[in-house]
Amino acid sequence: MNEEWNRFALSNGNALSSCGIGTDYLQQCEKEPIVHQGLQAILAGDADCFNFEYPCHSPSTKRWFLMQATPLQTNHEFIEGVVIRHVDITKQKLLELQLKDYAEKDALTSLFNRRYFEEQLTKEVNLALKRNTCLSLLYIDTDNFKEINDAYGHLAGDQVLKELALQIAAVSRSSDTAARIGGDEFAILMPNTNKAELELIANRVRQEIRHLKILEQGQPIDVTVSIGGKSFDDGSRLNSMAKWVDKALYSAKAKGKNQVVIV
Repeated sequence: MNEEWNRFALSNGNALSSCGIGTDYLQQCEKEPIVHQGLQAILAGDADCFNFEYPCHSPSTKRWFLMQATPLQTNHEFIEGVVIRHVDITKQKLLELQLKDYAEKDALTSLFNRRYFEEQLTKEVNLALKRNTCLSLLYIDTDNFKEINDAYGHLAGDQVLKELALQIAAVSRSSDTAARIGGDEFAILMPNTNKAELELIANRVRQEIRHLKILEQGQPIDVTVSIGGKSFDDGSRLNSMAKWVDKALYSAKAKGKNQVVIV
């Protein structure tokens, strides 16, 4: 093990005895079957190289490494062992994560964008059909958003959308997909959520937003939303769920706005 790796191991709280000279690398890798199989394939002459990307985070720093393994050979015949390099790819990984965020997230609200939402919708519909589980969807539309923009300006309108997004993200679970799918329209896709749970979540969203305190030049901006939703547990209807939920949202608007309609 070179000095750079030893320094990293010590700074990450490891003992050199667990990764230094004399360590049985295969034994150390038994808990990582992919690595163990990759090294065995090199030793058996079945593979010329093996690469494995992995995180190696400390409490204070996030880092990623690429493990590169190649055969150690004598005269290109007998395989004596394996040469292993650990390459720090943190900068590359952070850039990849940043680009992924740009591709999937809405720049203004930091919620997922429409494209990502539609991809997740297709994925979750297929999973619900395969597992025979329910899937729920909410559409949330900002009431009188054009009037807010006209009265207070577009910067104030953007601030309203950011505040709405924060409230929507706050009620969303880790398994949900919360997205901005239009100018002033949002959606929450909720796997394994039945109608009763959906109604509770929808009414909570409406109430939380109704009590938002948004000020513009000392003047309060009254913000409400209309919400339409449906819980789907019938495979024949799953594929047209967006149309069903759109109708529910239209009903909420038609009832005078600041309403929840779950069909």
